[in-house]
Amino acid sequence: MIRLIATDLDGTVLGPDFRFRPRTLEAFAAAEEAGVDVVFVTGRPYRWLQPLREQLAYESVAICSNGAVIYDLGADRILASETVDPGVIPQLLARLRAELPEAALSAEALDSIYTDPGWGQTNVLETSPDVVRGPLEQVLPADAGVVKLLVRQDGTDPGALYERVRELAGEQVSVTHAVATLPLAEIGQAGLSKGRTLARWCAERGIRAEQVAAFGDMPNDTAMLRWAGHGYAMASGWPQVIEEVGRTCPGFEEDGVAQTIERLLAEGAADGEGAGGGAETDADADAGRGAAGAERVAEGDAPVADSTAVDAGTREAR
Repeated sequence: MIRLIATDLDGTVLGPDFRFRPRTLEAFAAAEEAGVDVVFVTGRPYRWLQPLREQLAYESVAICSNGAVIYDLGADRILASETVDPGVIPQLLARLRAELPEAALSAEALDSIYTDPGWGQTNVLETSPDVVRGPLEQVLPADAGVVKLLVRQDGTDPGALYERVRELAGEQVSVTHAVATLPLAEIGQAGLSKGRTLARWCAERGIRAEQVAAFGDMPNDTAMLRWAGHGYAMASGWPQVIEEVGRTCPGFEEDGVAQTIERLLAEGAADGEGAGGGAETDADADAGRGAAGAERVAEGDAPVADSTAVDAGTREAR
């Protein structure tokens, strides 16, 4: 029986209106009633998650900014955060300016957003009152506590921009992208991923990979989907993600996540296992897949050997 459901938001369980579909909400509620936790795992900043609170009838936790921030939705409180090493930022910005002169840059910190003057609006739900505009090299304080740097170059193929930024960034940071139609590369602390943070969150609670069902649609979801024992790429998702994960559920418009949760809960009930039960209901290969995933949370990530929530450089919430 699964003990935890981890799901991406945009394109997975949320549409452009940032609303859950009714069947999805019913599936989440059924999971909670069965003792299965639901954790949201998103590239979005925690500030953008306020509209979720009014839609949920229970408290939940969100792993935000591609794994950099753990946020308690019910208490409206940051539990932990992992920031980009400030020592690598100046050289990285200089390299990006030199090689991508037409790109606009932005930095997301816990309490503020710093953007180039040419940075466009990326989401209508941006609610932070603390947006500082100006050349990033001039307005970004050394101690800002950056959880994510963003690189945007309109008119560029999203995949090509991601690959170029990854090449320029090297191994001192992590690079991913999360929006299929937007040329936007996202940079975080070295080794950071949704999968790594989720794995640590689960380890602290005694939850094994094979007891986790995860859902996502974009490259920033891949590490999470490969780690979870039941990792599902959305059939409507990025083709490379579908190929790498090797298992899909129906797309967003078909309530694919809800369908799969309903099936997993029914299988667990049929097996006579409670929420804390250890029996697996998928094929035996799933258990092996989950165990192997624990050793490869993401290519280049540190093994999930200890259960501490944050590494050196991580800041506890105020």
